[in-house]
Amino acid sequence: MTGETLGADDYGGSNISRFIRKCNDFRSKPAAVLIVSTVAVFADTVVYGLIVPFLPEILQDRLGMSSSSNGLLFGCFGLGVLIGAPVSAYISDRWKLRKWPMIIGLLGLGATSALFALSNAYWELIVARFAQGLSSGITWAIGLGMIADVYQGEDMGWAMGIAFSGFTLGYLGGPVLGGVIYKAGGVHAIAIFVGAIAGLDLVFRLMLVEPKDVNLASSSRVGSSADLELCQSEKLLQSDSASAHLGDQLTKQQVILQAMESSPALISSPAALGKSESLHTIMESGTKSTHEHTEIHVASRTSNSSKIPSGTVSTSALPDNISVVSSARQSEDSAEAPEQKRTTMLDLLKEWPILACCIATISITGALGSFEPTLPIHMKDKYNSDIMVISVVFIAIVIPNVIIAPIAGKYTSDNRVLAKVAPYGRFAFMIGGSVLQAGVIACLGATTNIAGLVINLVFIGLIGGVAAVPILSTMGEHVARMGGDAYAKVYALFNIAYSIGVIIIPTVLPPIMNAVGFAATMGVVSAVLVFGAIILAIHPTIMLRKHGRAAYIGENALPFL
Repeated sequence: MTGETLGADDYGGSNISRFIRKCNDFRSKPAAVLIVSTVAVFADTVVYGLIVPFLPEILQDRLGMSSSSNGLLFGCFGLGVLIGAPVSAYISDRWKLRKWPMIIGLLGLGATSALFALSNAYWELIVARFAQGLSSGITWAIGLGMIADVYQGEDMGWAMGIAFSGFTLGYLGGPVLGGVIYKAGGVHAIAIFVGAIAGLDLVFRLMLVEPKDVNLASSSRVGSSADLELCQSEKLLQSDSASAHLGDQLTKQQVILQAMESSPALISSPAALGKSESLHTIMESGTKSTHEHTEIHVASRTSNSSKIPSGTVSTSALPDNISVVSSARQSEDSAEAPEQKRTTMLDLLKEWPILACCIATISITGALGSFEPTLPIHMKDKYNSDIMVISVVFIAIVIPNVIIAPIAGKYTSDNRVLAKVAPYGRFAFMIGGSVLQAGVIACLGATTNIAGLVINLVFIGLIGGVAAVPILSTMGEHVARMGGDAYAKVYALFNIAYSIGVIIIPTVLPPIMNAVGFAATMGVVSAVLVFGAIILAIHPTIMLRKHGRAAYIGENALPFL
């Protein structure tokens, strides 16, 4: 080594420095948001599933409880999610905060997991599971909202597929890990494992920057780049320092025409149209000097593929649904620009695609969750299986589901694929997956050996992934069309629907199984899936009968999800 003093340039060129710079740059990438959110979803759901293999031993053998108490303990987790998700979503969307609510949720998860490990009575377990659900609801709603913040259109599909893989790995892989860890070190080893996962997750969450400061991932969604430009112009116009000058430099017509030039199909993006109308209001009320400007009234279109000639866009190039009226107006010193009306959860539930996705969440994820309170008891009673065997059997669902989820996300958001099943679109995969899964689950109840059980579970994992992943991308895409200001809220609704499934199905199924047996119980689960598929098919079928298949094909095709 030499005795020379390293300057800033020398240090800046070192391998360590370059690595640090790359890591710092990566913090602002959409991929970083995806990784952190997926790890967060995994950490939360693995806590839910860890207790499955050894729960009968604790409740029935140690505490002398009936098998119905198993389902109640799972239901308390769902109740916590039901409360935590909407509250955290409102705060997150209202103040555009993602990172710190996620960290608070993680700290709560670590504390409640320690409480569960130290519990010696049934009521203490109930309180701990409820608090775990409360913390989980925070992370779930905000984590998926973060992904939707930075991934749009077809990109959102595979990104949500990856996140769903994290969900499956934790939700159904938790029992596998739980059985191995519990057998090695008991409930205290479980608590240590959760603490380690929480610590690793905390590091990821602390390193992440707020998604609002992350550049959007490249997207094929029509009008997305112009959407971003309109958003940036809107922020400029809202600032006090810029509002006094921009009125003369940038008219409403220029802003929207400039956006159209960058993305000729802008007007086919309802999200961009919403921002255009908002921008119209801001500029009209925020101008402080007399100047000639242009009003642009954007009417709603039923077409999702209108084209505007590329290149320089002039007033004459605007389509029929945009009228340009030039007039001289005089405005006095204006008050602050009116605040945009925020999308509420009630507004979202009034949208049929969102409501249908909530119904699908209850039936599809509820069906996947039906095995946790029933399968361990069935295997213990019929095959005398120990904790390790029960844990390994759950792998049959986990691995196929984790593999298929990103693939399903990619292809169920591909516009070419969706066009072939219009107007059902993504709902075709939810409906078909539900029906197929119902058939396989019915067969599961008729199996007479563990080998047959495992084969059926493999198919359930594959089909369940295809049916469930489109739910996430459908909800995100519809919110984007509404203006893109309620991603955390819409995924809070997903969480609420999921928690309803978790509350009802695990609570109801054990008593049903005690009364009619495992095979009939699986028949009930199958019936729930078929009912959900029928509900999902109603609206697209009505649209198909009303407009015909031809209305959803070609350049002037009607929009669908």
